[in-house]
Amino acid sequence: MQILTNPHIFSNLVLSFTSLFVFYRYFNREPAISRWLWGVFLFSISLAAFTDLLINAGILGLSMFHQIITAGEMTLGAFCLVSASWCLIMRYRGGSFLLWSTLGLGMLLFYCITWFRVEYVGLIIKSLCILVTLLIACVGLTSRQKSALWVVFSMMLLALSTKAGKIPLPMDPVDISHYMMVLSVICVGRAARDQYKVLF
Repeated sequence: MQILTNPHIFSNLVLSFTSLFVFYRYFNREPAISRWLWGVFLFSISLAAFTDLLINAGILGLSMFHQIITAGEMTLGAFCLVSASWCLIMRYRGGSFLLWSTLGLGMLLFYCITWFRVEYVGLIIKSLCILVTLLIACVGLTSRQKSALWVVFSMMLLALSTKAGKIPLPMDPVDISHYMMVLSVICVGRAARDQYKVLF
């Protein structure tokens, strides 16, 4: 069975399933706007992982589609992460303006990097969004929010996933990146679960 012989397929499957599971398990009770923002972030990760799984399974015709989805994850998904984290940590009940401005800006950047074929800029945008989310989480830590601590862990793991090639583990860097993202997504779910809990 190919899933057992190709570790990339298995790690993609785990990442795709975990992203969907975390969304349905932890974000059903969130306000609608926040749920939409988290949904875009988590579904973009899941879809990128699933298309990569299909490519590794032999469907090479999806390579261009995978590049587009990955660019969307690094722009639109990353911007939704920032806004969703703000709503979660600051306990802000976002309105339609927050949703549409986030989606609009994310789509604009997504369009720019795909139109001009500068997908590497997506890594810069994603890194910047991780940094901003980390700063938001640090503000939440000053008010002793447990969810903020989970977001800090999540962003650290997400940042490490982009540097997987430098992690000294006996595993392919691609799979290391996937498993780091799995742990990051789980931490995001725990942040939603502990939204109203205090650290001490």
